[in-house]
Amino acid sequence: MKRKSFNDPFKGRKGCYHLSSSHLEKQTVFRTDDDFIFGVNSLALLLTLFDVRLIAYCLMDNHLHLLLSGCLEACLGFYDRVVHRIAQHNADEYGITGILSCDDVDIVAVTNDQQLKNEICYIHRNPYKARISSPLAYRWCSADVYFSTFIQSGKKAGSLSVRERRRLFKTHIPVPDDYEFIGGRILNKSFVSFEMASSRFRDSVEYFDCLRKFSLESIVESEHGLHESISFSDRELRERIKDVCRNEFHAETHTLLPRKDLLRLCVIVRNRYGALQPQLSRLLGVDKEILDSIL
Repeated sequence: MKRKSFNDPFKGRKGCYHLSSSHLEKQTVFRTDDDFIFGVNSLALLLTLFDVRLIAYCLMDNHLHLLLSGCLEACLGFYDRVVHRIAQHNADEYGITGILSCDDVDIVAVTNDQQLKNEICYIHRNPYKARISSPLAYRWCSADVYFSTFIQSGKKAGSLSVRERRRLFKTHIPVPDDYEFIGGRILNKSFVSFEMASSRFRDSVEYFDCLRKFSLESIVESEHGLHESISFSDRELRERIKDVCRNEFHAETHTLLPRKDLLRLCVIVRNRYGALQPQLSRLLGVDKEILDSIL
């Protein structure tokens, strides 16, 4: 796949860019907490190799968002390394290849302060939009360090030997001594450039008001050319599918259902939870062509 052309308004100078991967239709990127921790740590570790700053990020089950500051070449280089590392992790852990493509990336240049604030809040709203949790409670995004009255402190990487760092963070990349971590996850305070971004908001009230704006989705998506309507994450929808299987079909899993009941399940989940064809196809293993004919 060839990377889509992009007209860089900064013409090679340092700028700000929102880079995001496409929502995968039939696969998930992060399945377990360990996968998410690996993803967060990949961001923290690879930042040490590039002249870029990470302003905000969010890792979701089947896609990711990065808001970066730097020249476009460096930002894309960083994105490519992140995607490659996560893809290799999926290949090693699950034997799945082709989970992410460096070329399949959406790029939007951020050219003014208002757009910057919108992009930050749009990224942080992802877990709320997916009905997972509030942005501040979601562990796999950068919202917890924005206007927080309590920022976690952890153990410093400098307290570990080189061998211990390599084993804990699964890397040969040198880990900065001042990086802090809890439970193997490098804390956002160590690598997210939140102070520079926070200064663009008048105060915490403006930030939280921006987070609450339902109109924010259409504002930002118009910049990206997107119209997302995902209501539930894959993880949460899987639990609801299990409930429907037990309550409606007296089965523990959809894989035990005969084809007729499986298609009925698709209709129920679509109508009850607003799941779209790509997500249903991904979670229930039904071809999109068949879903198009019954939904």
